[in-house]
Amino acid sequence: MATTKRRIHGKGLFLQEEYVAAAAGIYPGMLVKMDSSGNVAVHADEGGRAELMLAIEDVLQGKTVSTVYTISTIVTCILPCKGGEVNALIEDGQNVAIGDHLISAGNGKFKVASDLESGETYDETLLVAVEACDLTGSATSDTLCACRVV
Repeated sequence: MATTKRRIHGKGLFLQEEYVAAAAGIYPGMLVKMDSSGNVAVHADEGGRAELMLAIEDVLQGKTVSTVYTISTIVTCILPCKGGEVNALIEDGQNVAIGDHLISAGNGKFKVASDLESGETYDETLLVAVEACDLTGSATSDTLCACRVV
């Protein structure tokens, strides 16, 4: 994961919670959801409805936005309020322009709403990009991008 951002939370109000990771591979900036056991896993429904809950870096343990959570570890999460700004993890291959509406990519990451397969629809927009992030080049990888909560 290539990134130069230092924090997931940008500005605005939020609630902070802690959950146990139901699986490995949760990165800060990913969209997560609570499972039936009260643990969190990545949101896995492309374009589907979601409570906007993002994994963030665990600064109290000396972790950064590049530190992945492993299974059964405590995941620090935020529920940002409408109008706040966050740095969300964008899926590789996306070309995000300022003002683009972002949806769940179905793997914990975000993608441009217009990037769904032909004939498919999405349930809701979760974020709007406030910076451009072009991840279409061969040397790109999942990247954090500044977004506003809708």
